[in-house]
Parts: sequence; structure tokens; C-alpha cells
Amino acid sequence: MLSKIPSSIGIYGNKKNALKLLSKIWGKHGTFTCTVANTLTSTIPGISNAGDTPELTLFTGPADAELLSIGRAICINGVPINPGGIPTPATLAMAALQLSDMSCFIINGGCKIVPHVPFFDVGATYGEKIITGKAVNNVKKIFENGKILGKALAKNNKFLVVSESCAGGTTTALAVMLAMGVIKDNIVGSSSPKNPKKLKNKVVADAFNVANIKIGDLIHEPLKAVELVGDPMQAVNAGIIIGASETIPVIAGGGTQMSAVIAIAKEIEPKIIGNVIHGTTRWMIQDTESDICAINDSITNDIPLVYVNMDYSKSPHNSLQAYEQGYIKEGVGCGAACIAAIASSSGKIDCSMIYNKVHEIYDDLISK
Repeated sequence: MLSKIPSSIGIYGNKKNALKLLSKIWGKHGTFTCTVANTLTSTIPGISNAGDTPELTLFTGPADAELLSIGRAICINGVPINPGGIPTPATLAMAALQLSDMSCFIINGGCKIVPHVPFFDVGATYGEKIITGKAVNNVKKIFENGKILGKALAKNNKFLVVSESCAGGTTTALAVMLAMGVIKDNIVGSSSPKNPKKLKNKVVADAFNVANIKIGDLIHEPLKAVELVGDPMQAVNAGIIIGASETIPVIAGGGTQMSAVIAIAKEIEPKIIGNVIHGTTRWMIQDTESDICAINDSITNDIPLVYVNMDYSKSPHNSLQAYEQGYIKEGVGCGAACIAAIASSSGKIDCSMIYNKVHEIYDDLISK
């Protein structure tokens, strides 16, 4: 088992479990997946910064899928951006995937805007606004299809990265984790340095009122929580994690959106503990507007947080330096992709190599 890890990686939580799983994937080749989905919750003005306007948030996930698959977006012109021109974290995920030569598969976890690239289809439809109290259709079916897909992806792979791109997903994560009683307060993340907590709290409170539920009412009914106030990506990825982790290690990649997915999966199948780590970024760990570590402790610190120590502070691009100012922080499995690249190369790939590749990719994208 690994006794130490390179400085490019940090650990929060059960270090023994983290080192055990990293040892299993050290020098091994894995596969990266990204589940893209839409929740109309993202179109509520002010809820999501994962798009230049509320309407464009519906294009963010599909455009990220296209970037990962073919290196450019088709459904929109240019690169998916945050207001202010800050580029999608898919640029960081792309850098890690290219350096590691890792396979990447897209999963349509319920898109209103369908990506123009090949994808796995699990029969999911896009999510409604959670204020309807009827957020996701066919929850059990898409969860079970996720499990089937997870088992299939585990065959002939040494490990699997499960990630997401679903704008508005921190609000649905807040709603689901409150419904399950995982958290009692709003400590989820945001793609903005000024987390719109007041608005998110109001939207979730309205959703709970319509759904006739209170905090902790669905502690043992995670799929019911998703059905009422979640998003389809949560059910699909929970299924994939459960299905794949039966036989291989899984890196669940993302910020507090993925915390909700892990909480769902762990409640349904506690046996995932010991074969799953939560991969994220230093930006997410150090975010003062959220507390992913406290959420992790509430779920179980036996599914440790492993984070990549990326630093954009010396980037020649102000739009990338913005990550150091609290913008974006995570998404598209960028932290997990970096961790997978570092581990699969036995530490030969490091943050400096990934940093240089990000700039190569970004310079190429903005020159087109």
C-alpha cells in the first residue's frame, strides 16, 4: 500500500481508506465518465452561474460533453462560460484526460438540450424546477439503469471515474441532502464566489412546502427525495457508483453536488464504503462559502475526500486566475480527472504538467 502520496494530491477524511484505494489504482488504467443532465431549476434567475445567462445554463452540460468528446462545443458557439467570461472546468478535465490518455464516455442523464456526440442513454428525461415538488420522472428506472451501466463499465477496467455536469445542481443537492437529514444548513457550494444562499434557501423551502416534506423526513428514502426535489443526474450516478463499486474502485468526481450523490448511494448500499473515494479540488476544499468537509463528515469520512492541488494564481489569463478568487472551483469531474491522471501515471503526471496542458487547450480554444 502507498505510504505517501505526491504533493499534487491531498486527503481529507479516512486516510487509510484513501491510500488503500489509491494503491489499487496506482499505475493502472481507468475510464472516465461524465453524466450530463438538465434541471430547469438552473433557469431560475440568480440560482446558477454555470452559464452566461439563466437560459444558457441548459447548454452547459451538453457543451461540456462535446468539449470532452471532440475538443469543441457544437450546441453553442465558443466555450461554456460563467458570467464574466470564466471558462468551464471541462478545460481542466480535458487536460488530465489528454495527458493520461484515459477513455472518456458521456452519459445522457436527462438532457433537455441533447449533446451532439455519442453517449450512453439510460432513459432519463430532464428535471423540472424543484418548486413543482415533482422534480424527476422514472427515478427508480434510471437508478436501476445506472446500476446496469456501472456494472458494464466495471468490466475490463481497473477503476472508474464518475462525474457530472448539471447546472443548478448545488440547489438540488441542498434540497436532497436536507430532505435526507444529511445536513441541517445550507453549506453546499456555488460556481460564484458569492454563494446565493438566501435565494437557494427560499427555492428549497418553497419546494419542500409544495412536496409537503420537512428536513430529515426522507432519511431512508433517498430516491424519493430525488423524485420530489432532486435532479436526474443524482439517481443515474448513484446507480453507476453502486454498480461499478461492486468490483472495482470508483472515484466519484465533483463538489457538493457529488456529495449528494454519494449520500444517496451510501444510504441505498452501504457496501460502497471501502471502494469509493470522493475526488475534488483544492478550490472546493478551501471554499469559505461552503463546507464540503463537514458534509463529508456527516455522510461518512470513511469515503474520504481526495483533492488535487491545482493553482492558477500565476496564470497569464485573468479568466483562469478567477478560480483562485472563488469562481467555478469544481465541475465536469475536473478534480477527479486530475487525481486519476496522477494515480494512473504512478505520480509521473503532476499539477505543473496539468497546468501547462490547461493553457495549451485554453489558448487553442480562444484562438478559434
